[in-house]
Amino acid sequence: MSLVSSIDKRDAVVGIVGLGYVGLPLLLEFSKAGFSVIGFDTDPGKIDQLLSGESYIRHIDAEAISGVFAAADGQSTFSTATSDFTRITDCDAVLICVPTPLTRNREPDLRYIESTATSMSPHLKAGQIIILESTTYPGTTEDVLIPLLNEGSGLTAGKDYYVAYSPEREDPNNAD
Repeated sequence: MSLVSSIDKRDAVVGIVGLGYVGLPLLLEFSKAGFSVIGFDTDPGKIDQLLSGESYIRHIDAEAISGVFAAADGQSTFSTATSDFTRITDCDAVLICVPTPLTRNREPDLRYIESTATSMSPHLKAGQIIILESTTYPGTTEDVLIPLLNEGSGLTAGKDYYVAYSPEREDPNNAD
């Protein structure tokens, strides 16, 4: 089955890497839309809280969390959270929502994107789509992300798997 038809039929498994103020709401929305979702984060405390039905983000209540993470009761969709990047193989689409704080020179710090790509790349499979959601400068996808994914996976972007860039729109420090 093609990736597009798998998405259309809601059979695609969506992975969200980075379960902060962008990734967690995105996970909840994909789950509400009928997709099975795997959330990835390197913070074991966040994983434990989510799997216990607790929220660590002020505007997301615990009921929303427990409703999504308790859905593995035989329903057609499920959501789980893990720090096990081998589970990337289970995903058809992976959205990277890791932080890109600014350096002292007011440039995006790409350490989180780079470490995510390095952790994910051995577990990529042909036919997946990887989408960078982190706010960064034009060219990060082609100049930073794709070379790391290609090198670690032995696959070729555009031939074996797909890559896209869709910057986040949430700005938590902006009152407007």
